[in-house]
Amino acid sequence: MIEVLCRLWDKIHPGKEEVERGCLACGMCCEAYGGYLHASPGDIERWRRLGREDLLALVSPYGWIWVDPRNGRRGDPCPFLQRGDDDKALCAIHEIKPDICREYPSLDHGRHCVRGIYIPRHPPARKSSVH
Repeated sequence: MIEVLCRLWDKIHPGKEEVERGCLACGMCCEAYGGYLHASPGDIERWRRLGREDLLALVSPYGWIWVDPRNGRRGDPCPFLQRGDDDKALCAIHEIKPDICREYPSLDHGRHCVRGIYIPRHPPARKSSVH
């Protein structure tokens, strides 16, 4: 049903490249949105349970993530964005990354990434990619 709604979105908003594939690992989403994300209650609980005080220290009292505790500024781009030998974007905390990153792009974005590429709900798996 969700995919049907996404297809309808595509018809209403033409001009976006529609390619059914997984994340290209370009890193543009991490660069564009890295400093403008919130932690979910599940993120906080998961990081506490895993003893990830380093991640918890980067969460502001308002829930913004990747905030420098010394000056209160948000990280931009995401501080966990890394580049592989092939210049593909990699997430240094892929296995425990925030829910908002895990779910991107959501229906809020018409399932299109920042580059305008359509990414299906269950794209082909990529080992350690940003998506």
